[in-house]
Amino acid sequence: MNRRKFLHQTAAASAVTTGALAAKSVRKPNILILFADDLGYGDVGYNGCTDLPTLHIDSLAGNGVICTNGYSSCPVCGPSRAGLLSGRYQNSFGFEDNPGPFRQTAETKPGFPLDQKTMADRLKSLGYTTGMVGKQHDGVSPEYNPVHRGFDEFYGFNNGATDYFRPSKLVRGLDSIQMEQDYITDAFGDEAADFIRRHKNEPFFLYTAFNAPHGPMHAKPEHLEQFKHIKDETRRKYVSMVYSMDQNIGKILSELRKHGLEEDTLIFFLSDNGGPKNIAADNGPLRGQKGEFYEGGIHVPYVVQWKGKLPSGTVYKQPVISLDILPTAVTAARGKISKDWNLDGVNLLPHLAGNMKTPPHSELYWRFLFQNCIRTPEWKLVKVKEKDGGKVRDWQLFKITEDPGETKDVIKEYPEVAEKLLKKYEKWSNGLPDPQWGWQPAFCGKVRIDPKSPDKDW
Repeated sequence: MNRRKFLHQTAAASAVTTGALAAKSVRKPNILILFADDLGYGDVGYNGCTDLPTLHIDSLAGNGVICTNGYSSCPVCGPSRAGLLSGRYQNSFGFEDNPGPFRQTAETKPGFPLDQKTMADRLKSLGYTTGMVGKQHDGVSPEYNPVHRGFDEFYGFNNGATDYFRPSKLVRGLDSIQMEQDYITDAFGDEAADFIRRHKNEPFFLYTAFNAPHGPMHAKPEHLEQFKHIKDETRRKYVSMVYSMDQNIGKILSELRKHGLEEDTLIFFLSDNGGPKNIAADNGPLRGQKGEFYEGGIHVPYVVQWKGKLPSGTVYKQPVISLDILPTAVTAARGKISKDWNLDGVNLLPHLAGNMKTPPHSELYWRFLFQNCIRTPEWKLVKVKEKDGGKVRDWQLFKITEDPGETKDVIKEYPEVAEKLLKKYEKWSNGLPDPQWGWQPAFCGKVRIDPKSPDKDW
């Protein structure tokens, strides 16, 4: 199903006025982030997936704004999450790579720097009850626990991955849980719904970070049976895991409707990065995968729903990034953005509402390991190290609006464009601090990767 047909069938486009966005209701809106882990761009129904029904994710798309050029701030888990929660390029505070347990020493305990404020800190100061459910991956030492980072409640785990059946790494608040009896995606869905139920009478911020469909590939038997027609075993497991996540998103949305909160809740759905090939994720027409700066690594499903405030069933085509969620949420919560926050994200509300025609960003930037990238609304200059033993490629230039699949490198045809973008990128990259752990970047290809960093920690 193409996007035009999908939008026609799921919702009629509605107009929104500046007055509707500016109007103050009695209560501040709830903020809900639904965060997938390693979800491929092509693995949702509204993007054309045919072997995987995502009814509830698609309902968000039908009732909200599909950001067709939505990006994460890194092609792997930990840095992407730090960017989301800070509203800043995580490189700006040295969070360049995953803070996996293999990096922990008596002297070095890497994680989301304690002097950086989180979205939970910002919203808590505005009177919100704050909760996190799911995967943290921003540092395994106790001081990085979400309850020390602005969250009133936390139920989840603080590593890159865990078992889906009877996981033993879960934490509630500061207390370890001996073992969760439920399938972990169901447990996270139940916990998120319960949080809404308990805090329905007060404005809340709920960050639900599913670890699905990140490995290990553990799927519920009933879902494997449901999708037994999918012959590829890995793809069948992957589809089953995404389906479980979608069912639990439905559970969360149902809880909002049950308490009449749907129109009082600003909802974001996106993935932390693109899908990896080794778990049979599908990035649709996009080149590359998780871990790379080709579109398949950083261009993610991205939907924003705020019923009655943002137009339903519409498409926004300008580039946006996960960093935009914090300033958008704070503005919706009637907070003021201070310049000394040094945010890189912007408030998307006037853009998504159609009241501001200029793009939110003149450029977006990325830096990770051997790789560098800058994107403008029209162009993308990128240097990629392909995963799975691939080579480090030299700079490539794509006219991304005409070639979203990055099939034709036009750097020789437009050297002046490449030179201009390269200067912008060099200025940005040279202004960043050194990474706090792992590897030392050197712009223009003299980058050293930490040889102890295993791919599985992504």
